[in-house]
Amino acid sequence: MFELTEKKMDQIFEMLREDLAMIKTSRISPLLVENIVVEAYEGSAGLKIKELGSIFVEGASTLSIQPWDSKILKYIAAAIEGSKTGLSAVVSGQKVRVKTPPLSQERREEQIKLIKNKLESTRVMIRQVRSEKRSEILEQKEGGKLGEDEAFREEEKLQQLTDQYIGKIDELGEKKIASLRSF
Repeated sequence: MFELTEKKMDQIFEMLREDLAMIKTSRISPLLVENIVVEAYEGSAGLKIKELGSIFVEGASTLSIQPWDSKILKYIAAAIEGSKTGLSAVVSGQKVRVKTPPLSQERREEQIKLIKNKLESTRVMIRQVRSEKRSEILEQKEGGKLGEDEAFREEEKLQQLTDQYIGKIDELGEKKIASLRSF
């Protein structure tokens, strides 16, 4: 009875996970750039960097992207520059090198504030899904398809599912914030 609701909540959680992966912490990671969309080929839909080539970590603050088609190097660099991630990209031979600026304390606090905003908006989306399902349960109860006790049990199960996802969101956020503060 909750398969669709759980699927929606899972999609919302995965969206948050991808969003938070794009936020730079103390360690550089391919996750910072892999989901940036590149308009590499005219007339086709944009592709994510991870679909266009390999991403490697080179040192503490540099990523290297080696596309399978060297003709799109400049498009990858332009997409990274325009992504509002604070990363700088330079074409170097057959690679795109991505440098990350060091995180100042002020920038860390901005990132933490951004993370907290994303966490709260994700919680709101989860609660909206809960509200939709709760309305459905109440309609079934009023329509005679569910008894009073059964409707109550369904609402309890729904709340447990909601609490489970809110907990996952909070845990993910705490880990991300801790990695920003660990310096």
